[in-house]
Amino acid sequence: MADGIVASAVATAIGGSTAILLAATGELLVEKVGVYNIALEGVMLVGALSGLIADVNTGSWVIGLLVGGLFGALFALCFGLITVVLRTDMIVVGVALIFVALGITDVVGSKYVGVSVPDPIPKLPIPGLSSLPFFGSAIFSQSLITYLAAALPFGVAFLLSRTRHGLNMRALGENPHAADTAGIPVVGWRLFYVAVGGAFGGIGGAVLTLGIIGAWITNVTAGQGWIAFAIVFFSGWRPLGVLLGAYFFGALSVLGTVGQVEGWDLPSEVFTVLPYVGTVAVMIIRAWSQRRRGGISWPAALGLPFYRG
Repeated sequence: MADGIVASAVATAIGGSTAILLAATGELLVEKVGVYNIALEGVMLVGALSGLIADVNTGSWVIGLLVGGLFGALFALCFGLITVVLRTDMIVVGVALIFVALGITDVVGSKYVGVSVPDPIPKLPIPGLSSLPFFGSAIFSQSLITYLAAALPFGVAFLLSRTRHGLNMRALGENPHAADTAGIPVVGWRLFYVAVGGAFGGIGGAVLTLGIIGAWITNVTAGQGWIAFAIVFFSGWRPLGVLLGAYFFGALSVLGTVGQVEGWDLPSEVFTVLPYVGTVAVMIIRAWSQRRRGGISWPAALGLPFYRG
C-alpha cells in the first residue's frame, strides 16, 4: 500500500515538474543571449488562461497548448520590445508586467473559474516499460508533453555546445559587441529568443491548466514562474542542471504525501511552503558557491542593454 502511494507521489512529482521544466528551459535560452525575463511568472499565467480558453472552445488540448505558447510568446515580446529595443530596466518592467498579467487573467479568467477542460492532456504509457514494478508506472506512464519536456534540455545542450548557432548565441550573452562586429544582429536574435522563451513559458502555463490541475483558478501558477527563473541560476546556466533542478523542486512539492505515508509528525503547512523555501535555499547556496570559487558562471553581458558602437 505504502509503495503504491510513494510510486504515485513520484509520478506526480515528475508530471508536476513539466510546467517548471518547460519554462526554465525557455528562460535558459533567453539568458544565454543576454536577457533575463523577470516577467516569466506573468508569461506562464497568460499561457495558462489562454490555453484553457482555447481548449474549452475547441475541445483540443493540442490547440490549447499551441495557443498558450502563442500568447506566452506575444506577452514576452512586450517585455522584449520595452527592454531590449527601448533599453529600459528589466527588473522594473518585468515586475510591472507580472501585475498586468495578474490583473488581466483575474478579470478574463473570472468567467472560467471552476470550468473543467473538456480535453485534458492524456497520459501515454510506454508499452513494456510502464508495466515495470514501481518505477515503471511512475516514470513511463506520463504524458507526451512530459517526455518531450524531459528530452528538451538535451536538445538545448546539443544546440549550445555542438552547433555554430549555439556559439553565436553564447557570443550574444558574453560579448554582444564582438557578435555585432561579426555581423550577428544582436537585437534581432535577442528578441527572437525572448519570444521563444515566452512560448515555452506559455506552454508550461497551459500544461498546468490542461494537464495538472485541469481547470482555471486565480493565480494558478502560484509562483512557479519564479521557481523556474531561480532554477536557471541554480543550474549554473547548464541545460542538464535545469532538468535536475526542475525534478528537485517537483520532489519537494510532493514530499508532504510521502511524509503522510511515513507518518512524519509535521504540520501540512511545512510541506506547502517547502518548494519556496527550497528556492531561497538553493539561491543562497549557489551564491555562496560562486563566491567561494571567486568567479561567475552567468553570461557576462546578462541583463546589460546593448548600445551599438
